[in-house]
Amino acid sequence: PSLQQASLCSYMLRASTHRLIVWYNARLTAAPYSTKAVGTGVTYTFSDLTAQAIEAEPRAVGERVERALKFGAVGGLWVGPLLTHWFNFMERMLPGASLRPLAIKLFVDQTVQGPLMIGSMFCWCALANGASLPAIRAKLDEELFSTWCASVWVWAPVQVLQQAVVPLQYRVAVSNLVSYFWDTYLSLQMMPAPAEAGAPVDPFPRQAATAAAPGAQPLLRRRSSTFLRDEPPTPSEAKLVKR
Repeated sequence: PSLQQASLCSYMLRASTHRLIVWYNARLTAAPYSTKAVGTGVTYTFSDLTAQAIEAEPRAVGERVERALKFGAVGGLWVGPLLTHWFNFMERMLPGASLRPLAIKLFVDQTVQGPLMIGSMFCWCALANGASLPAIRAKLDEELFSTWCASVWVWAPVQVLQQAVVPLQYRVAVSNLVSYFWDTYLSLQMMPAPAEAGAPVDPFPRQAATAAAPGAQPLLRRRSSTFLRDEPPTPSEAKLVKR
């Protein structure tokens, strides 16, 4: 009986997977852009919920859902459509999977699309949480380059496989699969910590702290994954503190 049950479960899993692929292909044919956008939005929503679980901070259910939906909106309304247009553009400009076009696509993807995508995500997440433009600029000055460097290590191998073996219509879906883990990391970097989400000026995980002695350099409170620490401000942040 146990062998029969295992065989039945295996058959049902294969049948369900087949139906899902057929349904997804039909949706890609009928509405390719909206299908990819919705898939990206769902991925981003679950990535943020995972990030909140990692943070392990107390938060009301409504606040958790609101934050996850904000991050999901960035994915569905911006990242998904942008990736779709980008992959289509690259395939038109550099068709094929031979070494030369593959190398060019990889280089352009990591040096053009990567910084643009990450920088714009920082901006959209900040605006969704009420950040001021000076605060957004300070965030970009501090974290854009390091986040982009991390993305190269993650996405360069993925994009090589994407451009070489994955059909064009499935590339956003494959990106979303890898993106779940990457976007969990991005959510930890881009979305505010629960205790700091209501900060009126800078909703990012940092707050100006009062200096211990008169005339001393003020410290900024930062979040690194799941904990807070006080550090001196960067030059761009020091200008904001003086203001």
